[in-house]
Amino acid sequence: MSREGFPLQDDGMERPPVFSLDVLADRSLVKDIVKGVISTVFFHRFFPTVRPKTRDLLDLTLPAVDDPELDELINQRTNILIGSIEASAGVGTKPQRGEVVVYTVEFYERRPKKNWFSKAEEKVCWEQWVLSVTVVSPRTDAERIKLRMSMEAQLQAAVLNIITIASMKKDHIPPITTNEANPFPYSITVSPKGETWGARMGIFSN
Repeated sequence: MSREGFPLQDDGMERPPVFSLDVLADRSLVKDIVKGVISTVFFHRFFPTVRPKTRDLLDLTLPAVDDPELDELINQRTNILIGSIEASAGVGTKPQRGEVVVYTVEFYERRPKKNWFSKAEEKVCWEQWVLSVTVVSPRTDAERIKLRMSMEAQLQAAVLNIITIASMKKDHIPPITTNEANPFPYSITVSPKGETWGARMGIFSN
């Protein structure tokens, strides 16, 4: 076993803790909801010195960081989902109800890699967040009202869960050993639920 009791992988490396989040999203608000949740994760796990900011969504005020590069990354990942939705809506079929898309946010540390001939580094994941987004389209005004209440409740629950985890789960965070502005690289991936890693719709990391 390793720090905080996290198990080891077959190669002896620690398995990073995985924190799961679930939200419901109307197709018209899915991009804003995904951005809101992911931005909240980064607000609590982004170590460069940046100015905090907030965004209002569904009568909630969510935290975020004022970092153009990170904003661009999140926009690129959410645009993949929007493009997929628009493509499916353009082929003459009815929108699929209950479609689930999974976003994975991973944070890494750079460790020296054992190499006889050169000094190399490898990125080792120390924390993973998995966001499952159920995308739905209400058909009636009554469904729309009910969905909005559910979206707000699940979004609030997800944000409170992030705050609780970020406050209580700190012992596994690696020490900062570099003078770089961002000591911990990160990645965001997006895929339909059930697809394998290799079949994901893309990865963008920093």
